[in-house]
Amino acid sequence: MKKLAVGVALLLTSGGLSMPTTHATPTPSVPTRHVTDPELLAEIHQSRLHRASAVGTVPMVNAEVLTADSKAVAAQVRALGGDVTGEVPGALVQAMVPAAAADAIANLRTVTDVRSPRRAGHVPGDRAVFQRAGAPLRTQVATGFGGTKGSEVESTDAYEWQLGGNLGAGVKVGIVDYFNFTTAWTVGRQGAIPNASHQFCADHTNQQGSLCNRDGTIASSAEIHGDAVAEIVRDMAPSVDLYIASVGTVADLEAAVNYFAGQGVTIMTRSLGAAFDGPGDGTGPLDTVVDHAVTQGITWFNSAGNDGDGTYLRRVVPTSLTTGGFVDFNDGRPAAGPNPDAWLQVVSVPGECYFFDGVRWANDWSLSPATDYRVEVYEPSNPTPVPPPDLADHDNPLLADVALINFFDQPQSSAKPLEAVDGQVCTSANNRHSSTVSTATGPAAVTYIRVRLNTTVGATPDRLEIGISGAALLENLYADKPGSAAHPVSDSANPGLVAVGAVDPPPTAPSYAPNGIASYSSQGPTNDGRIKPDLSAPSGFASETYGGTFSGTSSASPTAAGAAALVLSAGLAAPGAPLATLMKSFTTDLGPAGADNMYGAGLLKLPLRPSRFVPIETVPRILDTRPASHVGPVGLVGPYPRNAVINVDVRTPLGGMPMTAVALNVTSVNSVAPGFLNVFPYLGSPFSTSTLNITYPGLPRPNFAIVPVNSGIISVALQAGGDVILDVEGYFTNDTAPPIAAGRFVPLPTPERWLDTRSGLLPASFGGVSRRVNAGESIDVPIRGATAIPSQTNVDALVVNVTTVNADQLGFARAFPSGNTSVLTFSTINFRAGTQATANTAIVKLGVANGQFSLFSNVTVDMVVDVVGYITAAGAPASSTGMFMPVVPTRVYDTRIAGGAFAGAESRTVGLDGGSTGVVAAIVRLGSISSNLTVTGNPGFGFLSAYPGPLQNPPSTSNLNFAPNETVANAAIVGVNPGATDSLTAYMHTSGHVIIDVNGYFLR
Repeated sequence: MKKLAVGVALLLTSGGLSMPTTHATPTPSVPTRHVTDPELLAEIHQSRLHRASAVGTVPMVNAEVLTADSKAVAAQVRALGGDVTGEVPGALVQAMVPAAAADAIANLRTVTDVRSPRRAGHVPGDRAVFQRAGAPLRTQVATGFGGTKGSEVESTDAYEWQLGGNLGAGVKVGIVDYFNFTTAWTVGRQGAIPNASHQFCADHTNQQGSLCNRDGTIASSAEIHGDAVAEIVRDMAPSVDLYIASVGTVADLEAAVNYFAGQGVTIMTRSLGAAFDGPGDGTGPLDTVVDHAVTQGITWFNSAGNDGDGTYLRRVVPTSLTTGGFVDFNDGRPAAGPNPDAWLQVVSVPGECYFFDGVRWANDWSLSPATDYRVEVYEPSNPTPVPPPDLADHDNPLLADVALINFFDQPQSSAKPLEAVDGQVCTSANNRHSSTVSTATGPAAVTYIRVRLNTTVGATPDRLEIGISGAALLENLYADKPGSAAHPVSDSANPGLVAVGAVDPPPTAPSYAPNGIASYSSQGPTNDGRIKPDLSAPSGFASETYGGTFSGTSSASPTAAGAAALVLSAGLAAPGAPLATLMKSFTTDLGPAGADNMYGAGLLKLPLRPSRFVPIETVPRILDTRPASHVGPVGLVGPYPRNAVINVDVRTPLGGMPMTAVALNVTSVNSVAPGFLNVFPYLGSPFSTSTLNITYPGLPRPNFAIVPVNSGIISVALQAGGDVILDVEGYFTNDTAPPIAAGRFVPLPTPERWLDTRSGLLPASFGGVSRRVNAGESIDVPIRGATAIPSQTNVDALVVNVTTVNADQLGFARAFPSGNTSVLTFSTINFRAGTQATANTAIVKLGVANGQFSLFSNVTVDMVVDVVGYITAAGAPASSTGMFMPVVPTRVYDTRIAGGAFAGAESRTVGLDGGSTGVVAAIVRLGSISSNLTVTGNPGFGFLSAYPGPLQNPPSTSNLNFAPNETVANAAIVGVNPGATDSLTAYMHTSGHVIIDVNGYFLR
């Protein structure tokens, strides 16, 4: 890296140099602007010395020109005698330019700054070299490429995908990092070293070419970080085609992205940090590179950063600070004491260097000139401890006991409000002053940062941010976590970028229950208020490459990228933003409910591969929390207060069968208030969606639900309190790899009505006379004459919607296989007396004797049956079509938020893009969805029908029925109309709002 005395460089100017006479010089639009970047000014000074000793040559300097009009500026740079070496369209031009032309380039109309090229990334600082007093040492776990799998493979369920034959074959993954092929890369860990056609290298920093061999391949370096990243990608997805790149500058990174795209790379992982280059709102040169990558079909995974534990702080600088005054780092913080504190301590490794990511006051980003600050760095001038050791870390030196070793003071006449970007601080070997933070060789070095105000703050306070990198830590009481993720790349707003946080230590066997977010993992929000990271992944597992533990978001990002390779290889999503969106749905919610600035969408957890459905002939009741009729674990006895959450083991009652999801009939009873009940994956978000809604407290309310299973457990949130009953109709398991015959769902092109006791669609036992089903009576449902259901040998169960109406009194009904003589204790539907229709979905296994199913009611009632699809039997053709993939329950449509209420008799084509989530739209093999439909805000009686789009006349079937001002939910498995945008059609008989929650999908 460059070692630049920035303070000296600022005394230099770029004036006094004659322009080359062989090129035309455009007339500058603002003739008063000059180069102000300290490093470029130093380069210009060196060029003067070069010209004095090399007669007849034109002194050239390496420059980065920031401009939104990169094509025009590139042409102008060439006209001034420059050689363009790279470009980020719409952001910057990289070039070797005549030193004498630097000011002329700065004066070009669309140019905002001219500077020495910035590094495109750096390896995050090694926290392992530090240990605070009393900090525990981390244990290690086994890992490996091949037969031995590490905890990141097991805990994300990638191992289950590998056992099913998915190893990521056919997917090309790119890694941007630094590599050591001499000692760190082995065939046993990472596979064969990528050959020249699988490598890219470009280095246009002022150490030009140091990363690259003469043939353009990557030069083996001392840094093994990239080798460790490649080991993780290979562990997660052993058969991917690996491409690697090392780059120096931002324009070099753009070139690497273009190379990846040209080679067909669709997933990219980068576990590097970067200095500030934008206001922390997802804009800036590096974020522009991300945008270009996604437009070329690349899903970009990036470490969210390790700045949550001691390398970032943010302070408010009041308008009352006078010119020449110093920023108060105490900022009134109780933990730091009551007194002002203008000295910020940094501990680092004695005799080594650390870097600034920069000092930024982004609230001035659009102002010119911005507030002007000077950043000063001191170290003790006395070899004895100054100040005396103190656990609080913020004792301050006397000015007489320290020496200024560097300062950064770029004028703010035209530059952005950034100071000390990539600025280097090197300590003396005898600087060993910290006893509260030590290194492997003894006390750490101590330096002090002061930030002086050169001008005035302005009308509003400044939000000053300081970031450092390398093996260094800020004093622990002053460092901040919130906002630390607002670094380039990880702060990108592009939906194809996934910033990955770290859960460390990783979830471990046997249960792989998740641990907490790592203390070092960077956290949001970004400076424009968005949540970061996007998701979290395991970190802190052992690395053969390092010979120890590989912690940091650096190991979390390739874990997520490797998981994405498995998903892409299965054909479940298109690359770019769709794959990124789908990966954010494959998470276990941790921390506060919903997405948050610690975990993002949650901890990465792949669904357990495409699954088949196993129907149960005699539906078991696995839970009834009512004391008088209790079924289930002794600890789960109600009634429960409002907002109670209980966890239910569903695997043990079903014989310990492996399962990815369970199909249940859920009934709320004895509720204490209006509200809802939600059944959701264990460790998920309890109140983000709903399974059933309760308008009339105390009355039974059922609904069918397909619930993803996590570690054999599901959870029930009783927002309305009371008791809950769970009856299992079947489960989904991935014990057989596709293609399969039995257990696939096939939707009907149009739902079919098979029974309506009100209007003549009658069972044979009725003798052709319309009447209601009598109390205690069982009837066989006749097979429709003209049906799309195939022969009995191909069908194991039917997916039906059962509706009751005109009941004499409060009662229940059930659907079951014809000929089943077992004692049945479950219910499919519970209903009130009167003309109000009540509906519920069920998956009903067909009877062996006649291939039909039966209905029973305990009171006299009319009954209606609509068939929406079927589950295949062993005689069906083998395929993966119709296999099930559970997802975290997600709300994809809500007319209360967008679109407005339906009018009466209105049909709408509903695009399943999920609004801001986009989970369903990310799935390219979407055939049907498992959903929960809810109607609310309805002024009259009516019904809702959902069916495959496109928009057309509604069928004669319905999914749910509602009364005035009643919020009603019903599960629905709905076929999807494939097209440019997957969609279904919703028809509302009367006006009201419609909500759609999705908990899984069936493959097309």
